[in-house]
Amino acid sequence: MTRKLEVVVVDDEEQITELLKTFMLYINKEIQIHEFNDSVAAKEFIDHNPVDVIITDYKMPGFDGMQLLESAPPHVKKIVISGDDSWIDHKKLTSLNALFFEKPVPLRTLAKVITEVQERIREP
Repeated sequence: MTRKLEVVVVDDEEQITELLKTFMLYINKEIQIHEFNDSVAAKEFIDHNPVDVIITDYKMPGFDGMQLLESAPPHVKKIVISGDDSWIDHKKLTSLNALFFEKPVPLRTLAKVITEVQERIREP
């Protein structure tokens, strides 16, 4: 049996984490989703658990999205979401090999990214 894709979703707005979780489980039940509305708790989880994908809001109390992504291992697929891209350092995104999605999150594109990562972890 193949392992489940480990996805961390971080946003200080509970409705956003719940929406993303519901959508990802709809497209694929073989995903383990860890949702956090507190960036400090999310960072603690990321530091001590295997993760394949991180989807994080940029602007949050505690750690911002970029700080979370900087602390993640290089193999992790990194996605920053925000309602306002004027805060985003696009050079930093590029250096982290991260994607940026403006809210509302383009769900079809997110589904494609999740599917690609899941296929990658299934490869021997």
